[in-house]
Amino acid sequence: MGHCTLYIMGLYTVYIMGDTVSDFSIGDLDILKGVGADMNSWIGNFRTALKCKSQQEVTMEKLTKPGITKDMLAKILFEGYQTVYSHRDKFESSRVAMEKLKSELIVAQRSVVKLQQQLLDSQEKLLETQAGQLEEMSSVVDTAVDRGIRSYSQVVSRTIKDSVPVLSEQTLKKVVQKAVTDEDRSRNVVVFGLSEEESKDLDSKISSLFEDVEEKPSFEAVRIGEQSDDTNRPVKVCLRNSETVHRILLKAKNLRKSPVYRKVYVQPDRSPEERAKHRALVKEMRRRANEDPESYYFIFSGEICHRDKA
Repeated sequence: MGHCTLYIMGLYTVYIMGDTVSDFSIGDLDILKGVGADMNSWIGNFRTALKCKSQQEVTMEKLTKPGITKDMLAKILFEGYQTVYSHRDKFESSRVAMEKLKSELIVAQRSVVKLQQQLLDSQEKLLETQAGQLEEMSSVVDTAVDRGIRSYSQVVSRTIKDSVPVLSEQTLKKVVQKAVTDEDRSRNVVVFGLSEEESKDLDSKISSLFEDVEEKPSFEAVRIGEQSDDTNRPVKVCLRNSETVHRILLKAKNLRKSPVYRKVYVQPDRSPEERAKHRALVKEMRRRANEDPESYYFIFSGEICHRDKA
């Protein structure tokens, strides 16, 4: 780094720190400006005397070539001496000023380091305070959550104890049996309105019915209920899985368009309770339909729905 650059940086640093240099004025910033001009002027005169256009052309051979007299060299040397001597005090003043600036720059840098250390200490104390506050807050939250969980557990325990009776072995067997029965029903459908035929023709009738809704599943079919001359007994059809049952039930509404099976309808295999509930829904649906002949009523997902007749 050059002395001039160091000097300017020193002044700037001292200015930033709020200090001043008492015995150094702004005019001293140009302390070397006149020296440089005088030196460049002397160098120019020297090259002109030697008839050199650039610094590279100035050589010992040029100084000793014919035409360069002692008087000419003495004149050039004397001019250089005068230039250096006249600026000697300025060089010394510059050196002293630079030393002062370097000392004050060191002091300023130490102050900056001290301030930085104080800032780091303050940040560390702030982080410690925040960490303590977070730890205290976390403890409060944990305590509140723990109390809430204990209270909730006590309430749930009391509720379960008060509301759930002790299950006997017989009750457990009924629950398991009901779950198995419900699973079996999910794979069945019940066909109503299919005329009574010989048992050997029942499978072919069901196959034909399923083909009418574009299904060809594997199944087992059997008539259920007591045989009567007045009514056709329903047919319970056991399929392989509940997915097939779901597809058939979705397509069963298309049987209304069939010339053969338009009076036949397919329903899920319901429990006695579900059948009673469904009969009540059908009865209510018919009542509403009689009172509102302009609308079409139907049962969907266990609820009575309606829409305007087209």
